[in-house]
Amino acid sequence: MEPAPQLADALFIQKVLRARRTPPEKKFLAAPRLFEYTRRIALSALRAENPHASPEQIRALFRQRRKLTRFLEEHPL
Repeated sequence: MEPAPQLADALFIQKVLRARRTPPEKKFLAAPRLFEYTRRIALSALRAENPHASPEQIRALFRQRRKLTRFLEEHPL
């Protein structure tokens, strides 16, 4: 069951306000944790897409995806 749109909006606004109150040093320290979290999700997705790939192949695919992402960010379509 989905929450009512008003509740979802209120929760989002609370989250934004909480993030704005977060001191800059905490935000700075959160960056590596966020990167590691997203890296693990990406690696898990690559393993699911390529179940027979070795760990080295998965890491190579991850590097290729990061290169592609950077390229697309620098050269928007």
